[in-house]
Amino acid sequence: MDKPYNAHNCSSLFGYAQQVHERSAGICQLCGCNAGSTVDFDLWRQFTWEHIIGESQGGYLKEIQEVVAQRFPDLPQLQVRELAKRIEAANTVTACSFCNSTTSREHAPATMNDLILHAQGSPDDVVKAVETELQQILAKKRERVRWKIDAVREAFEKKVASVLNQKRQASSHM
Repeated sequence: MDKPYNAHNCSSLFGYAQQVHERSAGICQLCGCNAGSTVDFDLWRQFTWEHIIGESQGGYLKEIQEVVAQRFPDLPQLQVRELAKRIEAANTVTACSFCNSTTSREHAPATMNDLILHAQGSPDDVVKAVETELQQILAKKRERVRWKIDAVREAFEKKVASVLNQKRQASSHM
């Protein structure tokens, strides 16, 4: 271990993910953790990115680009890529590990394909319409996350916290 570790190997925190975290101000967009007055390193390093509409529903860049090209067949490829990137950016937010895992199997009420193909107007109008729909889907995800966190917090208090505190006290006496 002579060389320092290259922190950018943590792809869930740097590179593309860093852009996602910057858009989200380093705050989980589902539960709000790390929203305090200072950025908490221990919370930040637990972050990843969340697709509001996931891969199985066409929410990844490649699929978005294909649908945008289908929706606007006369657009130059460069514009298709640009529109797809804008939509993908709106579809990608910061999430803590709990929120990411607890929402990973959920399906949105519409696929990305549906949102793009059914939106009316110019390319910019379509992006705005998709962004609006994504915000509505995100709001519903937030409600479900709050419901899950309440249940998990209650179970933690009843079944976990006392055991962990006992273990810590026992190990501090060694």
